[in-house]
Amino acid sequence: MARELLRPPRPVGVSDGWEALSDGLAVQRIHLHRAELEEASGKGAAECGLPAQAVPLALLRRPEPPADAATPVVTAAGLLALVTVPQQVGRTSGTSQLAPAASSVAEALLVGTPQGAVADAVRAVCAASAWWVGAFAVLRHLGGHHITIDDDVTDTVPLATLTEATRAVALGSALRVLRRHLQQNGDDDPEVRAAYCRAVTEAVVTEAGMPALLESLAELRLVDLVSNALPWRGQFLKYRSGLGAGQVE
Repeated sequence: MARELLRPPRPVGVSDGWEALSDGLAVQRIHLHRAELEEASGKGAAECGLPAQAVPLALLRRPEPPADAATPVVTAAGLLALVTVPQQVGRTSGTSQLAPAASSVAEALLVGTPQGAVADAVRAVCAASAWWVGAFAVLRHLGGHHITIDDDVTDTVPLATLTEATRAVALGSALRVLRRHLQQNGDDDPEVRAAYCRAVTEAVVTEAGMPALLESLAELRLVDLVSNALPWRGQFLKYRSGLGAGQVE
């Protein structure tokens, strides 16, 4: 019986390793701080250094589970944990103030893209991104400054800052889904290719505001989440400089 030819594995570059490291660190941080997240879900916004509109319980509201068809596409992008952790850890009450920002990113990128597994995957990772920003925002008052580390973060983060952070993480996650899909399946689908081009263009536009956004976020875990989410000159900067990660833990 003739053997089926196997597709050669996709080359893995250094940035792919950093991407996996960043993903793993984010997941580890959530699980390390499950008790703090549980405690924060019963607190008011001010107690967690959040604006009045951003109640911790609402920020921890789990998004709708992804469609079954989206799972293989999300998995191929290496983002399965991004969508499964919110389902495991997220709460069932409240309405996240950050969810509309994530949804708007998905819909802007998917203009003209037909319904299907790729579109479902983009929507799933964008929705999950709002949860991740919300979860680390809830933990923000327990962390240190992203540069000095030992300095506690005690100020209140503006809702506009969290909204912009959500857009950045959603954009980076969507871009990753679209890029990996095109890498693995070819670029014959013009709608997916157009969505990818829109994502790249938006990432270029977003880069100009990243330094100010990170300074406003201030706290190490939130800064790591946002700064490593999408391609820009500061992505994986700590890894490139040899500073490592996980200093707080």
